[in-house]
Amino acid sequence: MANIKEDLPQSVDNVNAKNTLNSYFPVRTKDRSGAFDWEAVIGFVIKLIYRKELLIDDIEEFKIICEKNFNEKLDNTEFVKYLDKMYFSGNSLFNIAPELLLFKAKKVKGNTPNARLGEMFASILQDKFITKETVVQHNFLEQIIVDELQNNIKNSDYSEPSKKIINEEPYLPFIYEVFGSDLVFLSEHPKYFLGTLSQFLKLYAYLYTAQLALNISSWREGEPSPKPLYFILDTEKASAERMHIRDDGHKKVHTALFKIFPFLSMSESLQPAKKQKIPIWKLSRSLSSSDTIILSNFAQAFKEKRGLTSIISDVSTPNEALNVLLNLGMEQFARGQSRYEINVNYVKAIETELCSHFIQSRGRAGRVLVINQDYLLLLTNISIGDRKKLRFHELLEAFKKRGVFFDKRSQQALIQFYERIGNVERMSDSGEAVYVCKTI
Repeated sequence: MANIKEDLPQSVDNVNAKNTLNSYFPVRTKDRSGAFDWEAVIGFVIKLIYRKELLIDDIEEFKIICEKNFNEKLDNTEFVKYLDKMYFSGNSLFNIAPELLLFKAKKVKGNTPNARLGEMFASILQDKFITKETVVQHNFLEQIIVDELQNNIKNSDYSEPSKKIINEEPYLPFIYEVFGSDLVFLSEHPKYFLGTLSQFLKLYAYLYTAQLALNISSWREGEPSPKPLYFILDTEKASAERMHIRDDGHKKVHTALFKIFPFLSMSESLQPAKKQKIPIWKLSRSLSSSDTIILSNFAQAFKEKRGLTSIISDVSTPNEALNVLLNLGMEQFARGQSRYEINVNYVKAIETELCSHFIQSRGRAGRVLVINQDYLLLLTNISIGDRKKLRFHELLEAFKKRGVFFDKRSQQALIQFYERIGNVERMSDSGEAVYVCKTI
């Protein structure tokens, strides 16, 4: 069964004058710098992976409940005032247990940037969630807080149709596979989890964005795979002579970002509004020969509605017609068109909000992808996962599964970095015998 609308416009009068996007990606054309509150999104992700919801409205109400309990169990009521400063005046409360981050999710409502970013992670996560009880050692006071929290949260099954946050299949199945398992692994180390969750989400937000951009034009090839994406360490020098850094780094991603909104909005315009959204690469495989004329008529109507001038060649297959539509989607944002600046600003918003943690200007080499030591250690730990250690070349393959590549010079810098922090076991001078251990 095809996945295109039964009422797909066949004449110019019925074509929507606006391009809309409500699936697969969180940035909208009106978003600008500072659109996302990462702290709020962290709470949203906690809600998803723990399948929990709060029964109380806000943290002030929870504070009153805890203070009452403190007063009942502590002889010194003056001490309770210090507990307020200790746990409720700053962010200390959120370092006690992951579920306390649910209070941050209260900021995520409706069609806001935070909600859309949370929905992107929901799309990547799909049906994966944490099934094991998180075990954390607490002191007497912290245990009171945790016990009160447990009394004021409930389970929530987001797999139920009525509660489902997103209704779309994974666009990048390879990211879906590693994201969920990495998140579950981190949750088994609660203190490390709490300290690195923000970095973890920013890392995957970038990897998803970059790999989506690099894969979006390859829809004819079927299911996406990790495309080469080369980083350097922040301690390295970048030179224009490093071929992989130059040709398969930020410059390539930057160019590909311009296709995200045109392609995704066009794909969405073809699919039924209430049906589960599927990626372009899967949509193309669901088309039948009878869809060719329907898509071709829509292409002609879309071209006229947008006032485009390209000549549409005759097509004989539905995928040829789909390709024409995607090209028209791009043409409406081409230089000289009235919508040109919209897509330029859209890409700027993507780079500012989702990519800036990994982009640096390095002189003649221009803007390159850089991973600092904190992100590198996090990437190393989640890539090793439940294992104690990995051979260095196996670790590099685990990086690639997540969309992170390093050239030979960066690989040498990696080994030097690991040796410096002491998590390398070298059995011989051969790279085959170099093992890298977790730091958690």
